[in-house]
Amino acid sequence: MKRLIQTFACLGLALGCLSQPALSQAQDDAPDDASDLGPVLERLDQVIAGLARVSSDLAKLQKASSGNAKDQSLKTATRQLGDLNAAVESLASKLDGQAKAANNQAATAAKATDVLEQLVALQTAAAARARQPAARPKWEYKSIFGDSRVALEEEMNLFGKDGWEFFNIASFGRGTAAFARRPVK
Repeated sequence: MKRLIQTFACLGLALGCLSQPALSQAQDDAPDDASDLGPVLERLDQVIAGLARVSSDLAKLQKASSGNAKDQSLKTATRQLGDLNAAVESLASKLDGQAKAANNQAATAAKATDVLEQLVALQTAAAARARQPAARPKWEYKSIFGDSRVALEEEMNLFGKDGWEFFNIASFGRGTAAFARRPVK
């Protein structure tokens, strides 16, 4: 029993050295890579469970021991172990929050990358289309002649219904000539 108390007291003192500042420093030194946090969180959960078992065993031992000087060491070790357990749980919570934030940031970055890739593809396609010369339409031409303006207008209207576009009208002596064109299909 004496050896068990000494073992737990030493364990408590050793674990007490890992106080909140030491754990905070360990948190600051943690790698930025979120992919490594999964195994760390699993191991941290195992440590928390182990600390809870040790705390429970110390509490039972404290109840069973008599009120002597060793009892004070046991109380101190129990308190330090409780503080350590709380610090480890706090660290686990912070690491879990950081892992979630890193995963959210990675998902947002992946979405932004997809959007940028789509924009680059659209811009590349637009630039390729802009470099290609515009297709020049091929035309067919027709000319009509008329002695009167009314007869020429009637004939131009008939040709206009077939898609002919008149682009010039010229007078020749007593008659008039109209020149039309339409795209070749």
